[in-house]
Parts: sequence; structure tokens; C-alpha cells
Amino acid sequence: MRTWRITRVEEGPDAWTFLYEPVDGEGGTFAASFPKGVFEHRMAEHGLKSLDEAIEALMYEPLLSWMHAEGDPDAQVRLEGDAASARARLQEQIAACRDRYGQVLTDAPAARSGLKAQAATDPLQVLRDRVRIDTVRVATIRLEIDRHLLGGA
Repeated sequence: MRTWRITRVEEGPDAWTFLYEPVDGEGGTFAASFPKGVFEHRMAEHGLKSLDEAIEALMYEPLLSWMHAEGDPDAQVRLEGDAASARARLQEQIAACRDRYGQVLTDAPAARSGLKAQAATDPLQVLRDRVRIDTVRVATIRLEIDRHLLGGA
């Protein structure tokens, strides 16, 4: 199983970029960029309840895409069902990814080993500090998704 660590999150004018490095030497360093409004969209699409859940979903999007490209049907993201079932399906996909394909870490090695992690920083903290979720916008997007799924599009 492959393991990557998000080492940095960078903010651009219109996007956030997550920088991944391989922990185990397999795979390569890569970056994944997401438009700034993606957090609210993922929350609506997958029935997510917090920014941290949306961050986790985005952290695993590249791996789920690769997993799907390699033929694993459990990695396919589908827009179907109500918010609760969408959330459960995404959680199952992330768990399957961790079990069978790869995982993403964000903690510093010192923190994982139980040592004092005073110097260790959370690369995702910038998202928690800077991203603001408009719950009305999330609900509006979810209503549009539900309307589409019910055939009212």
C-alpha cells in the first residue's frame, strides 16, 4: 500500500494546492489543486457536516481517481441518493482507499512517533484558518442536487 504525506497547502488567487510527498518511496511527489469554492460543493454533494470532512474528502480525491482508473469500482464517485447516503458512500470509499490502495498522512513524523511535536505543524491548518463555509450556499447547492436527482432539472 502506498502512503503519501501532505507537506504543504498553498493558497493561490483562485485555488488551493495540496503538495504530496511519498512516505514509503513509492509513487512520486505530486500536487493537487482545487478551486476555492470546492469545499462548499463537496459538502453539498456528499452531505458532509464539517470543513474537516470536506478537507479529508479532498485529500483523498487524487487517490480515489487513480484507484478508479485502475479499475476499482469502489472508488467511483456517483451523484445519487440523499445527503446521508452520499456521506456514507464517501466514507466507505475513503476507507476502501486506505485499506486497499493508499493513505494520506498530514502529521509530522515526530507527532506520529509520540515525541513532542512542538516544531511539527499541521499543513491543513491554513485551510481551517482561512476557509469559510457559507451554510446557506451549501444548503442551496444540495437543494439543486436533490432537484436534479428527482428529475426536476
